[in-house]
Amino acid sequence: MRATRRLPLIIAAGLAAVVAVSACGVAANDTAATVGDVTISATLVNDLASDDAFVGAMASQALDTQREGVVDGDSARQVLSFLVTSEVLAQEVQHWGAEVTDANTADGESTIDQQAPRLQGRARDVVLRYLVDRAALQERLSSLDPSSEEDMRRLYDGAPSYWDQVCLTAVVVPADAIADARAALAGGSTLEDLEAAADGSQVVATPEQCLPRQYLPEVLRDRVAAAKAGEVEGPVAGAFPGQDAVVWFRIERTQVLAFPDAGPDLEQLVRAIAQNGVDAWLNLKANQAVEIDPRYGSEVEVGQQGLTVLAPATPLGAGSSRLADAMTGATP
Repeated sequence: MRATRRLPLIIAAGLAAVVAVSACGVAANDTAATVGDVTISATLVNDLASDDAFVGAMASQALDTQREGVVDGDSARQVLSFLVTSEVLAQEVQHWGAEVTDANTADGESTIDQQAPRLQGRARDVVLRYLVDRAALQERLSSLDPSSEEDMRRLYDGAPSYWDQVCLTAVVVPADAIADARAALAGGSTLEDLEAAADGSQVVATPEQCLPRQYLPEVLRDRVAAAKAGEVEGPVAGAFPGQDAVVWFRIERTQVLAFPDAGPDLEQLVRAIAQNGVDAWLNLKANQAVEIDPRYGSEVEVGQQGLTVLAPATPLGAGSSRLADAMTGATP
């Protein structure tokens, strides 16, 4: 059975999304990343990456939202992923006016004592801040009231990029079926027909569920920005990294939702946060708040298991001659 891909779930269900961040030239400074106006220093990253107790804590249940091994053993990127997540959490605690209670602190201290007892000094403080802020934000977000205009306004204002939306039909076509899809479209088939005309193809987005532009995969976002409404565009490779598949799409309309018109989308966000907790909100925030120095990585992946700084992406087609052949029409 083939895996289901639904672009709307990138946000609504907190599934993985890949978001591009700044890739400006490396400067001779101490910046590893910025989160809003806050700088995370390379010195701190390197100090923690060389702290065996801290690295061990990241692999333990003390920090169970961090992915283990995603960055192929690069401890500096793992540490930076954690520090970025921690800073986003801290800023959102302030944005939401979340109350950090004595109970939050006691629970955090207990977690460290039980699961990472070797942590000391600054490393312990960093982990405690993460645990405490995460607990406080979770409690605040779990109390969101869709009938409260204050809560909904804060939700709306907290994710401004979410309201610039594109309403489109998109179909994912596996590499083996690209030729069939081309032939079907040339013969007058619609995108909706491709599921039947090109084996393994799947409609992943419909105009009834508009999508925030900022949270589309970068390569697809760029093509959408240049596309005209009503025209079929594609194939677009690289929207699903690591998969031999392409996307064809057609924009139906675009919209920028004002607060009075955003009620259904706000209710959807409340449901997503209720289902997925803090990570559903971090998914939105990291898309617009985080910039990574290219010494450490070029992208941030945000998903159900947290935020991960990724190594620079492999050039398109470098790992898949089959997809490259299909894109150019070559015969293997």
